[in-house]
Amino acid sequence: MEQKQQRTPVKMSVSPWKLTLPGKILAVCLCILPFFTRAITLNLPQSVRNAYFLGDAAYSDFEQLCREWFLLAIAAAAVGWFCYEQITLRPKRKLPLTRIMTVVFLFLGIYLLLGLLSSVTSDYAGQTWMGIYMLYEGYLALVGYAVVFAAAWYWIDRKEVLDFTKTCLTVLAIVLGVLALLEHYGMCYYNNFLVQKLGALPGTVGYGDGVVMTFGNADYFGMYCAMLLPLMTALIAREGTTKRLVAQLIAAVLLAAALLLSHVMNAILIGFGLTLIFLVVWAFHTNWKRAVKGGICGAAAAAVVIGGFGFLWSRSGDTFSEKFRHTMIGAEQEDTFRLLSVDLSENTVALHNADTTLEVSANSSALSPQQLTFTCNGTEIVPQISADGTCTFAEPELQHCQVQVQTDRLDFNLGYATPLETIREADGWVAVGIGKTELKTVPKTCDSEKIQQCYPYLNGRVFVWANTISVLGDCWLLGHGPATTIFYLNQNDLPALLNIFSTYVLYNKPHSWYLQIAQDTGIVSLVMILGILVLFLVCGFRKCFGKQEKWDPFRTGLLFSILAYVLMAFLNDSLIYHAPMFWFLLGIGWRQMTVGITEE
Repeated sequence: MEQKQQRTPVKMSVSPWKLTLPGKILAVCLCILPFFTRAITLNLPQSVRNAYFLGDAAYSDFEQLCREWFLLAIAAAAVGWFCYEQITLRPKRKLPLTRIMTVVFLFLGIYLLLGLLSSVTSDYAGQTWMGIYMLYEGYLALVGYAVVFAAAWYWIDRKEVLDFTKTCLTVLAIVLGVLALLEHYGMCYYNNFLVQKLGALPGTVGYGDGVVMTFGNADYFGMYCAMLLPLMTALIAREGTTKRLVAQLIAAVLLAAALLLSHVMNAILIGFGLTLIFLVVWAFHTNWKRAVKGGICGAAAAAVVIGGFGFLWSRSGDTFSEKFRHTMIGAEQEDTFRLLSVDLSENTVALHNADTTLEVSANSSALSPQQLTFTCNGTEIVPQISADGTCTFAEPELQHCQVQVQTDRLDFNLGYATPLETIREADGWVAVGIGKTELKTVPKTCDSEKIQQCYPYLNGRVFVWANTISVLGDCWLLGHGPATTIFYLNQNDLPALLNIFSTYVLYNKPHSWYLQIAQDTGIVSLVMILGILVLFLVCGFRKCFGKQEKWDPFRTGLLFSILAYVLMAFLNDSLIYHAPMFWFLLGIGWRQMTVGITEE
């Protein structure tokens, strides 16, 4: 008789906590990352000093660089634990790769490879790895985002871990709301004694119009809150205890308040808009009567219409068109010359707007009002001269123009906060730009007057988009390198800067994540990222609203949160402030939309 072979039992080295620990730690780290701060003194490379018009002193960073190091530590720990799992733990955790996730990781790998090549071949290769001053999102940060994405997809795989992540996000929303309210009433997070001591922060942080919190800019704080709001609303459920339900309600309300306090219009519209859509979808998935559901939709539509008209009515301007215009632009231009271009020749300074050309000519290096020749649209005019040498004009076209004549210079006061300064030199005129740079010519970003007149819209974003696009000619395969935008933007289009902000402002970012990718790592890498996002949205909408799929509020809220970020990314950059949380949620989202989670 044959004896049955006895199987040697597999020795299980996997403890339950080892399966859930990495996902939980990842969630905690991503939630505390925005509050991580430490003052670091930096000696900047000369190329960076020149780009920012900085002196030779050392400069301090207490928000971005320390968080990039923390992000890289998270990524390194995740890679280390993954290797530990694959080598030591038995049975091994299987990679839940589906066909579409294989495509996603292929796209992500191509993106990182092109980014590496872009960093190596960049003219500023030394600065591309960690980024530069005020732009600490170098190539290593991009790798960190990819690792966070993969780690979230891989380890947020069990109900216990997902529930813990939801709790972390709830606490995060409450903390954000409370700190935003405190800042609104004059108590900034950075000015807390304990934070200053632990972060070695000197002095205090000032306050702006909108709440900034720990995000360096109200736009980024608003973007962060708008991204989280649909998800936090989706977490409100009666499945847990009453305390948990109350905490979720408080978290959503506080996060909504924080978003409003940011005063960032695009974030408020997108965040609340998608949250409202989620609530309508949620109402339709209840067992309420059809009349009740219709009433909810009607009330939501009425709220949108009334809110829109109320917002426009609060804008400055007498007519509807003026009110609408003032929702879209930074500085109001009604009382300015609306300068479009400046021409400098050997003897003449010529200022142009859409309808008028003012020329001032000098035949000698010594300047006085009486020795200058003024012409308007080719016709010589005689100014009124005050005792201090200021020339004003009776012509209606020049009602917003004054020319202050000094010994060697002309200051054109055109209704802006900053005058246009020109200096007379032996060989002709120069204009004074940012950082007191002397310009033989005032460079234009675009020659189209129609596009130039649109520069102030979206608070100057139209200008910086046109500026970025103008330097993308050699970025088809490889970009200029991560975090190098400031080296390539035209910073001396003085008419554009005056029309946008009424003064000179330094631009260091494209103000669009998609243009940022194209400039940094190339247009091909942009196609890879767009492929990942489009695939996610297509799969997400099929998973959330497919006829054969059971509707899941969390999954739908997650989809709307990702969609909120994707939409806001047209208007805002990717930065270490908010991008890690986006990649974390995107990883969880892909897990939810493909293989789901286990109920263990």
